Amino acid sequence: MKNFIIIPLIIVLFVSFGCNTERKGPTHLSVGKDRLINSGLAFEAVKLLKKAEQEEANKVEPRALLVIAYSHGLATGDARQQGVEAEFKNQKAKRIRELTEAEMRKMLEILKTPSRVQKNGLQALVEKGPDAAVLLVDSLAKGRYPKIHTHLYEMLGDIGSKSIEPILKQAADVTTPLTVRIKLIRVIGDIGDKKAVEPLKVLHKEDMDAALKMQINTTLYRLGEVNYKTVILKGVRSEDVAVRRAAAKAMVNLSNVPTKTLVTGLQDSDSDVVTDIVVALKRHKSKDAVNPLVDILTSDHSEATKSVVLNTLTVYADEGITKGLKLARRISRMLIDQKVSDANDRLRLVKFLKHPAMLKQLKIAKLSDDLGYELYQYARTVESNDFVKTALNELLDRVEK
Repeated sequence: MKNFIIIPLIIVLFVSFGCNTERKGPTHLSVGKDRLINSGLAFEAVKLLKKAEQEEANKVEPRALLVIAYSHGLATGDARQQGVEAEFKNQKAKRIRELTEAEMRKMLEILKTPSRVQKNGLQALVEKGPDAAVLLVDSLAKGRYPKIHTHLYEMLGDIGSKSIEPILKQAADVTTPLTVRIKLIRVIGDIGDKKAVEPLKVLHKEDMDAALKMQINTTLYRLGEVNYKTVILKGVRSEDVAVRRAAAKAMVNLSNVPTKTLVTGLQDSDSDVVTDIVVALKRHKSKDAVNPLVDILTSDHSEATKSVVLNTLTVYADEGITKGLKLARRISRMLIDQKVSDANDRLRLVKFLKHPAMLKQLKIAKLSDDLGYELYQYARTVESNDFVKTALNELLDRVEK
């Protein structure tokens, strides 16, 4: 009786294993994808992915990967080195023309993670043009692929005039998040196509958030509608921080900006506003801004803001704008008198003191008083941070030369 039970069981198991046709182990698709994404080997990947395209029932992923591979192989010179540049160019152009929405979505899904091929893969979507633009604005509006949103906005700008229509349509949609609408309108300014002027004026007449309206003002100004300048300048003093941010970002593009407006803007409590004002001061230079800029280096503003401030101060020192302000003495006293509690702030100040213009001021001060010795004593007996101490010692060595 046991034999009659065991034999059917063996047959069932045999049939079960025999009918399991699911592939085990590596496939042309998995290996080709690995060669491309993880190693950036476009030539090797193409050979594997072409086989995968024939084998796979669902062609979306291998076709998406092949577009990325052809684009990457051409951009890196791999195709030329392998003697297949003409083939890669033809295949890339053909496959970009034939890209479906599903394949473009798959490309974004693959490229949302940083990799060797991310930049060149996204460039292939730029070359797709308006069809890609529709997908990009939809992805931004729906919050897809958040890690590459900065790239998506840049891609829309690179697509240029062909992306304006889908951008305007999405920006006019009240269900689109406000921050996305503002950034999309900003992209239109980056593109600079005046055919957007009239649609923007129509949109401007609608009842909308004040920050979005301000962004439309600034974009219209960039498109040649200079009569919006006055309202933009007033926006820097708005009680609405979002309005101030939109106006501040426009300051770098405005002509003949009153520097008093910019210097006053440096007192804003919002780091984003201050950062854009500082960027504008790099273009609209003012000696009156120097000391307020130094104040920001020891403020509660963000590290990113302070980095931009240091960059602008360096430009000012390069161009002699800090001359006669005894700035090196002021910064040295801030350190010596222990008025800078944050070590990162102290490090930034010492870094700026190494600038040739500041070194010159320190050497002159050394001849007339004990500033150099006081800095030496501060470095030796007070400064507790090793990085700042090292930077100070390097500074003092240069002062002595």
